[in-house]
Amino acid sequence: MATQPTPKATTEIETITPRFCETDALGHINNVSYAAWLEQGRMSYFMAHLDKDRNPFMMVKIEINYRNETFHGTDVEVHTHLARLGNSSLTLSQNIYQSGNHVVESATTLVNYDFTNKCSLPFNDEQRAQLSALMGN
Repeated sequence: MATQPTPKATTEIETITPRFCETDALGHINNVSYAAWLEQGRMSYFMAHLDKDRNPFMMVKIEINYRNETFHGTDVEVHTHLARLGNSSLTLSQNIYQSGNHVVESATTLVNYDFTNKCSLPFNDEQRAQLSALMGN
């Protein structure tokens, strides 16, 4: 009996050119720059795949694991995909690469949020279907 292939999540890749001002005294990219790059990757993902007016997310958690050093002068790639879908929250998995080296891994949790009433909202059927499709489900 043949096994079914595992569905592949939709991944968005954002290329970023590190700026000289993002380096520290040792010539490495400063750790605070990664948070901005991850945000740029998330925005690229949302702009490519979601209607921002129908998906009012609030970031509630971010984890950043630094795996290798990064340098000025060579582009980096931020890979973003939807890793988990809950009742009212989702988690994006992001990885940053430079010259094929895995330099950062990150997980960001976002909540579907009602900014008027200041509370989380369960995903509606339309949102859930769209997000599930991005996960490859």
